[in-house]
Amino acid sequence: MPSPRRTLIVGDGLAGALVAWELYFRGLPFEQWSDGSPAASDVAAGMFNPVSFRRILAQWNAKVQQEEAQKRFRQIERELGVELWHRVPIIRVFPDEAYAALWKERAAGGHEVSEFLESLKPDDLHKSIAAPFGAGRVRDAGWLDVPTFTQASRERWRSQGDWRCQGWSLADGCPEGFDSVLDCRGVGAVDDLAHFGLELRRNHGEVLRIQPAEDWGDETVNNVCWALPLPDGTYRVGSTYRWDVAEPTCLAETPAHLLERVSQARAEWNSPEVLNHEAGLRPSCFDRRPILGQVSQDHPYYYACTGWGTRGVSIGPTMARWVVEALQGEIPAVPDEVHPKRFRTFTEN
Repeated sequence: MPSPRRTLIVGDGLAGALVAWELYFRGLPFEQWSDGSPAASDVAAGMFNPVSFRRILAQWNAKVQQEEAQKRFRQIERELGVELWHRVPIIRVFPDEAYAALWKERAAGGHEVSEFLESLKPDDLHKSIAAPFGAGRVRDAGWLDVPTFTQASRERWRSQGDWRCQGWSLADGCPEGFDSVLDCRGVGAVDDLAHFGLELRRNHGEVLRIQPAEDWGDETVNNVCWALPLPDGTYRVGSTYRWDVAEPTCLAETPAHLLERVSQARAEWNSPEVLNHEAGLRPSCFDRRPILGQVSQDHPYYYACTGWGTRGVSIGPTMARWVVEALQGEIPAVPDEVHPKRFRTFTEN
């Protein structure tokens, strides 16, 4: 496949920004369009973590993808002159004795997740943390400042004349002057992907920024809900996960719900001040893998790059590389685990 004259990237959230940087570092021309719709990236906590806490398993290709993510974001930091990548360990508070025993067994070695896990003694915990069944630590974790990343990227491309406030949908076809369209609209792509039998789900989530009355330490504490320390001494708290809310709406009951959950992991509780409350819609697939690559024989210019869900920061640079490699003909197609053909409902019309 010959190199395209110019690639149109639709959407300027996390996915769109990473695809733009992938093209930029390869010296390939592109333009980015956005209609200004709210994006999940605008309110994302941006956490990265190699462990799935529900069953204490390693995330999909966690080590390789997270290493690639750190390398790419450090490279972007140098280009933009901003700090984006923050290494912050996670303290996982155990919910019961069975979970504690499983964690300790896997932390001892011999399991694919073992290298990421550390068992802790009570004296290892910050004085603010309550963990009656114990706790463990994942050191190789942290967060990306996603809003700063997307905003700074947007301004970079705007200053170069490569960003435009304009919408796009599949009905518009491939605009003149472009050979390909990379769809990074997130939930904005739901209707167009449905045309090909692909279901992208809206996962509604809300987060808070709070100011506790006392020091909560400098590590993220996770007890299903999480409290992430920010550089200014405040904490980000989240998140909710709902499939029945189709708009990025801040629900009145959410602050009390999140704070009640977070309070269960604190030795003392003085209701913190809620400074901010935000909501967004995460684009997710049933199997928690993205939708990448060319999706239509009748629309050969159209490539999808969406559905990153809650692990967008960890997997994003790898996903951006795969889709650009497929676009450029460097690989025949994106890997099977993210290709649309994995869905039985997929139709290449």
